[in-house]
Amino acid sequence: MHDHENFERPAIIIPPEQMHRLVDREIRKLVQRRMPFREHISYNENITPFLDALEALNREIPFNGLRWSLEHAETITPENIERVKKLGGGIALDHKMALHGDVFIKSRGLDQALRTTRLLQLVDSVIPLAMSTDAFRAATFNPWVGLSWMVTGRSVSGSEVLAPENRLTSDEALKLFTKGGAWFMNTESEMGLIAPGNLADFAILDRDDFSVPDDQIKSVSSVLTVMDGRVVFGAQDYAALSPILPAWSPVKYFGTYYGEK
Repeated sequence: MHDHENFERPAIIIPPEQMHRLVDREIRKLVQRRMPFREHISYNENITPFLDALEALNREIPFNGLRWSLEHAETITPENIERVKKLGGGIALDHKMALHGDVFIKSRGLDQALRTTRLLQLVDSVIPLAMSTDAFRAATFNPWVGLSWMVTGRSVSGSEVLAPENRLTSDEALKLFTKGGAWFMNTESEMGLIAPGNLADFAILDRDDFSVPDDQIKSVSSVLTVMDGRVVFGAQDYAALSPILPAWSPVKYFGTYYGEK
């Protein structure tokens, strides 16, 4: 069960009793077996009854460090951020507002858009936090579009959709795309940082994302990407190193995100 993330349509509000049945019927089984779980919920109106049900379940079967998370959580309130934290959960955001912020303004108003998502409050809460794409259903695979929105507060159309006091520094935003995600996979000891003992996952960029003008952040691109010590992408000076993965990839015939073949 999931309230859809199409901001052009009215929010789907799930009846609280239905949410309680979901938790009691499905999530109870996961908690009993100590299996991590992730619940996709966009709207705070649905997050509240979900947390009500989780808190009741936790009183009966203590989570005791079991990892779980909310996905999306665009309109979560400070009160519910604290409730997630107390239950030991994390929040995996996505940068949907970078693409759909203008539509959100039309459907839910500018005031709420400027507070969506509460990025700075979430970072300051020190709750496990990551930025994701939801497999491009909700956002583009290009992280720099999301980084641009988080830092500048502007959507891809150029509209202001995030208040200045809700924006992040480049360093804070980058951590959500790198170090932040490791917690959700229970791989903090080997992913998310360039450090001794970690997997050799890194990229060389075509420009310094910490010093470029704001309007260039969304155009930053990798010229060399290495995963687990293996080159998976190369461009410009590294083009000769670039494999086509997988061999049947459309990139072989149609080019990359930016049109190169």
